Amino acid sequence: MAVRETPLERFGAGDLWIKRVPLRFYGMQMGTRMTVVRLDDGGLLIHSPTAADAGTRAAVDQLGRVRFVVAPNRLHHLWVAEWASAYPDAELWGSPKLLDKRRDVAWTGALGDQPEPGWAGAVDQALFGGYDWLSEVVFCHRPSRTLIVADLLESTHPDDAWLLRLFGHLGGDFEHPTLTRDQRLLVRDRAAARASVQKILAWDFDRIILAHGRLIEQDGKRVFRDGMRWLGPPASD
Repeated sequence: MAVRETPLERFGAGDLWIKRVPLRFYGMQMGTRMTVVRLDDGGLLIHSPTAADAGTRAAVDQLGRVRFVVAPNRLHHLWVAEWASAYPDAELWGSPKLLDKRRDVAWTGALGDQPEPGWAGAVDQALFGGYDWLSEVVFCHRPSRTLIVADLLESTHPDDAWLLRLFGHLGGDFEHPTLTRDQRLLVRDRAAARASVQKILAWDFDRIILAHGRLIEQDGKRVFRDGMRWLGPPASD
């Protein structure tokens, strides 16, 4: 099934909105998803932005003022420069390894293992350890109990294109949100990764927004735990 662009739409009853757009990766149409978080002061955090076209900007502007644009890992950066141009007063935050890769972007700073003061009132974050190449920072919106990930959990499904389904079976993420087998080979420090999993599981969340795959509407903590079992013994709450 082709991935179609969706309008910016509310996810649940909280201050979260999502938008899905087509995206090809190595010839596969896997799509990607942007998340918009409205913070306590009414300002907006844009996570993993999609294209800043006129329609998307108009929908976002109806929600509030864009204060932060976040590129959560080394791969989710394609449209950051567009948002920087459209919202010159917004702060631009990227994962540590991305700042060297995108020297053309005037970054405000590198994301770390603790939330920045501008969003700490509503959002937790953790730099996922042991996978330095990807350098992904995971977020949790506390008011809506929602985990937000980019590539640490992905999933494929029966209605995806045949090539994506094939890679899903090979990668281990067919109907099973997880880190794909090829990416696991790049995790150099499993102890550090397990420590990050423990930190994330200590947060209070029930839903998960994935950039690639179906949204998790409930039982998200179990889904995350199951998706990380390849690291070793199951983590506990």
